[in-house]
Amino acid sequence: MSKESGAVLDQCAPPFTEELKAGSGSTSHAPTARVTKQRYAPYLIFTVLASLYFLPFMRLFLQQAPEGILVYGALRIVHGQVFARDFFEVQGPASFYWLALFFKLFGVTFAATRICLFVTSLGTGLAMYFLSRRICSQYQALPCILLAGTYFGALWPSISHHVDSNCFALLSIVCVILWQDRRKIGLLVAAGALAAVTTCALQQKGILLLLALLVWLWMQNRRKSTLLSSLGAVAAGYSSVLALMVVYFWSQHALWDLFYANVVWPLGNYSAANVVPYALGLIRHCWDHFVIAKGFQWTIPASVLITPFLFIAALPALLPALAARYRTSPGRPEIVLYWLCGCGMWLSEIHRKDIFHLVFGSPLLIILCIYYLGRYRAKVADLALQILAISATCLAAFNLFLVLAARPLATRVGTVAVLKDAPALRVLDDKVAPGEEVFAYPYCPMYNFLSATTNPTRYSVLLYSYNTPSQFEEVVGVLEKRRVKYVLWDTRFQAKELATLFPASAHVAPGTLVIEPYLQSHYKVIWADADTRLLERKTDGAAR
Repeated sequence: MSKESGAVLDQCAPPFTEELKAGSGSTSHAPTARVTKQRYAPYLIFTVLASLYFLPFMRLFLQQAPEGILVYGALRIVHGQVFARDFFEVQGPASFYWLALFFKLFGVTFAATRICLFVTSLGTGLAMYFLSRRICSQYQALPCILLAGTYFGALWPSISHHVDSNCFALLSIVCVILWQDRRKIGLLVAAGALAAVTTCALQQKGILLLLALLVWLWMQNRRKSTLLSSLGAVAAGYSSVLALMVVYFWSQHALWDLFYANVVWPLGNYSAANVVPYALGLIRHCWDHFVIAKGFQWTIPASVLITPFLFIAALPALLPALAARYRTSPGRPEIVLYWLCGCGMWLSEIHRKDIFHLVFGSPLLIILCIYYLGRYRAKVADLALQILAISATCLAAFNLFLVLAARPLATRVGTVAVLKDAPALRVLDDKVAPGEEVFAYPYCPMYNFLSATTNPTRYSVLLYSYNTPSQFEEVVGVLEKRRVKYVLWDTRFQAKELATLFPASAHVAPGTLVIEPYLQSHYKVIWADADTRLLERKTDGAAR
């Protein structure tokens, strides 16, 4: 082997380097088998450890609204409805049909949702570990621990199009890295197909990922290290999946509905409702959660636990500062790929700049930051890595202990674990029969799934300055026409959460309200607590 070839191999990830070097210098099968074991052993160990960590989280129900949108939408699909035609959601169709597949395989149960979540979570973890090992010489598991610790909160462990899109996007990048070693065109086709699935889950993330992959391949072509046909392979995989989706929705007479729900409506409504300050939730959901629960004496431990979130929030400034030292040195192809795809993923999440969306946009940026810190030969860099490792491990362990303390709660779709009581579920079980219509307002669709009741409308979410006036009128028309007997009203969300989560929806003139006057005139409260009300329709003579 020439010196030049050896230099190229030394730039590869350790497992691939060992395999290629051993394979070129030996013809016996025993060394090859040994190298194969050495190559896959770290991933097998990681899979076992990650599974043991993830499994306790899979029993948890966080009582957060976004999960119910996807879960109940997948249930509609299992019952024969078509996304966008029969029910309206702004999220892409991929997450709905992905979860519906698990419902088909394992039944309509809470356990089926957690099997789906486990698969995507483990896929994300393995992809992160692979991509980290590719460029990081030390602290290779740290990006995975950081991501797992900061994932926990409003959007994980729960079904989310952010979780799904990250899994598919990272696996797409893994395919490109494998293609760089093996030069099998099928890997590029798979990368393009996974980028298309990412688009179907979170539109802007998949589109930016595709552009990043094409730009990277074009740059490699300019360096004469790849053929221009590689761009065509990625584009072919991407186009094939999108073509299948278009054909399906066209055959269901739902193509315009899909375009309206995922393109037209978001452009006019979605962004305005999601204008929030940068890193929203860093104090309210992280610092206050850690400190207030334990008092002033908990301040020092809380400072450790919040460090990973501060790191995520600082990444847009921290990472360029770290990379500036190496701006004149030629970057490895993988580094350039991570930069392009990482920036694309981050940009795809800043339509809402709260801390949790920043976390979902930062997987590749985390890896890059650990890589640059590892290259610094200064004590401050090593100290920073040690602080990150300690704080991320403490945060991940804290989350695990929190979940282990959750209490079981029996529902009609299986037992779940909750961190706080959910009396509304018990009331629904007592007063409402399975399959009966219950309109959950304004943002609590998971109650329909857990109580096995039916949403009579096309909407799981109904918010002012988010949904259009015609959609509000449509819901009132459905309630009136079908004489829907029960309404579950989440008053806590309107009173305490709405102003923070959707500021534009909180400032509505009383004279422009549509749903509230109708509910007050046509329904009566039959049960209430501090958070929710269960309303029952008045008789026709009593309604006014």
